[in-house]
Amino acid sequence: MALSFPRFVALVTVAAAVCLASSCAGAPPKPAPEPVPVERPVPPPHEPAVQPQEQPAFDPAKITEEVKTATFVDVRALIDSLNQIIRRQDYNAWLSYLTPEYIDFYSDPLILAKYSDYPIIKNKGIKLQTLKDYFMNVVYPSRQDDKVDDIEFVREDLIKAITVSPKGERNILYMLEKQGDAWKIGIGR
Repeated sequence: MALSFPRFVALVTVAAAVCLASSCAGAPPKPAPEPVPVERPVPPPHEPAVQPQEQPAFDPAKITEEVKTATFVDVRALIDSLNQIIRRQDYNAWLSYLTPEYIDFYSDPLILAKYSDYPIIKNKGIKLQTLKDYFMNVVYPSRQDDKVDDIEFVREDLIKAITVSPKGERNILYMLEKQGDAWKIGIGR
């Protein structure tokens, strides 16, 4: 239960009086000082309250067909380059295509332990301990011949590279984040 300030002051005053009376049994209690009202500052009416500006929600429909086509061409070239790098098992070149968040996420011992428990990895007796282990044992076997069939904008600087299965299922191949002028593999945050 919240007390108003005047009731709080009155309660403290009564408590102080009781305390003084009990500790000074023979002396009469001193009268409590009058509570002083506290004024709270009120902002002048001519100063409007500052409201944080909200970013408008991203609308993928506002991406022009020209931008989508140009981005798709760039992403297709990126995936072709990545496929060649992965086929060569060129870990250092692959690193240059990753965002720092991706590197941190897939270097996390808990994430590596999770992938180590996947049957295809576990059955080979492999324990992933580094990002390079992840590259050699997860990325290399599964990402050599990827192809991008479509892209979906999540934000202007974040897209899903989509591959379509023979059954027509749309699967996310990569989350790509634009950093500067280049698209990099990210985790989509």
